[in-house]
Amino acid sequence: MEIPQVCHMQRALSDTQIFTVLEKIKKIPSQDGSLTGGNNKSYRSVDVKAFEANNKELEFVAEIVSSFTQTVNDKYWNFDIKGFAEPLQFLTYKKGGKYDSHMDINWENLNSKRPNRKITTIIQLTDDDKYYGGDLKIDVDNKNDFFIPRKKGDIVCFPSFLLHKVFPVKKGVRHSIVSWLSGESWK
Repeated sequence: MEIPQVCHMQRALSDTQIFTVLEKIKKIPSQDGSLTGGNNKSYRSVDVKAFEANNKELEFVAEIVSSFTQTVNDKYWNFDIKGFAEPLQFLTYKKGGKYDSHMDINWENLNSKRPNRKITTIIQLTDDDKYYGGDLKIDVDNKNDFFIPRKKGDIVCFPSFLLHKVFPVKKGVRHSIVSWLSGESWK
């Protein structure tokens, strides 16, 4: 059996669930997307609204993410994951918004007692005809790079050590949710 590097499920969130997210997220303050080394808008330009997995109004999102990701992990990767070690992030990429090539691993946490990101999960919240640009590319290998589907409600997950990027949004606004399931240090 070939082990996929990226897994995708269509319509993980319904239109009604997405509407609920968009309404409930209005209560959470926005912040600039920052990096471990600080804030560099030429590298990452996005508005972030962070929420905990146990947020009573949005916990259904964490449940969907956890169920999908755990199923994929059990079938293909068998990474040692314990759950969410940090908040989920509602992301808003406006015109010019982007995130250049990066991995979601925090190198300072490797070989430490702190949880390590193992699996990145992204949910698309915007209809693909509402924005231009903003594609997310995952570098699987030199021949088979993967552009995540742009369908509203779709979810993808992939190992957090894969290099990926969000291309600049040229027109409109792209909303998504990113989260990470973490576990003990990589072995």
